[in-house]
Amino acid sequence: MIEEQLKKKMIEAAIQAPSADNSQPFLYEWFDETTLSLYIDKSRSGKASDNRFVLSDIALGAVIENVVITAKSNGLETQELLLPSNDDYHVCDIAFMQSENEEPNEEDISLAGEVHKRTTDRRFPFKGELSEDTRSLLTVSASCHNAGVQWFCSKTEKKSALPLIQRAESIRFKSKILHEELFSTVHFGNPESKEGMPIEVLAIEKPAQPIFKQMKKWSVMSFFNKLGAYKMLGIRSVKLPIMFSPSLALITIEDNSRESVINGGRALQRFWLKCSELGIAVQPYAAPGIFSLGYIDNEPEFKPTLKTIADEMRGLVNNNKYGLMFLRLGYNKPVTARTHRRQAESFNKAY
Repeated sequence: MIEEQLKKKMIEAAIQAPSADNSQPFLYEWFDETTLSLYIDKSRSGKASDNRFVLSDIALGAVIENVVITAKSNGLETQELLLPSNDDYHVCDIAFMQSENEEPNEEDISLAGEVHKRTTDRRFPFKGELSEDTRSLLTVSASCHNAGVQWFCSKTEKKSALPLIQRAESIRFKSKILHEELFSTVHFGNPESKEGMPIEVLAIEKPAQPIFKQMKKWSVMSFFNKLGAYKMLGIRSVKLPIMFSPSLALITIEDNSRESVINGGRALQRFWLKCSELGIAVQPYAAPGIFSLGYIDNEPEFKPTLKTIADEMRGLVNNNKYGLMFLRLGYNKPVTARTHRRQAESFNKAY
């Protein structure tokens, strides 16, 4: 039997996991006193860019990793069973048992301490350089779940990935479907919102915020696109931040199965927590990996572009693996604007 206080601690850790646009798309249920079941929340998943639950599976992978790290740091062992039933929304069952070791692993204790500190930093520039030893530590973190890390550190290496990332991120402003999905999550007057993203966390310069707010209207965005707005947004949100940061990393997975994507989410979270421990700032770029894995439900006119992105990603990734997510890395002052989380009760499947 697990003490109620520890159960609460693990659920609180789960809630701190990152998710696309802070959608928080998971539910939990205690199957019995020693087994936790995790589900995708149907009401928060399956949007145009989550048509086959790729984004939700990554988020649930991060949830699993937070729970497991917290459990192990508190003297428990875990056994995780992915996709345990015929229900597509039933992602994982985690069984807990007392560990035979007298003391928890120091790495688990250290990473568990970062669960509530981890954050996204969209500011730039990032400074400093990531040493080879630091990159090795981060690569080992991701490898725990059969994922890899491909590094882009020199200007030439970063430039090899930039066109692909810009093309993918720009589609979010060119496609009406993806544009409406994106802006439905951005809040312009409620920094304390428990869902979505307050504009403060987007690190948009104050003079540009009124213009960005107007872009929420598709008619305005469509007009600006005729003037090349999507290209300018790609330069501002992708090219400049990446070129003015010391490193770019790509989390890679073995194949595009759901199991690999979920484990990729676990690897991504472990990598991110290690970055937090080492004082490294992180900004993820999800669009290239998500689009290259397919299953995006948007206008037919963008299908050729999505195929080009998929082809370019396969050409960029080493060893015939699949790219899951790019991460911009470097050093910066602590983040002050953060997304918030809903109350724990709202994640309970029986709530």
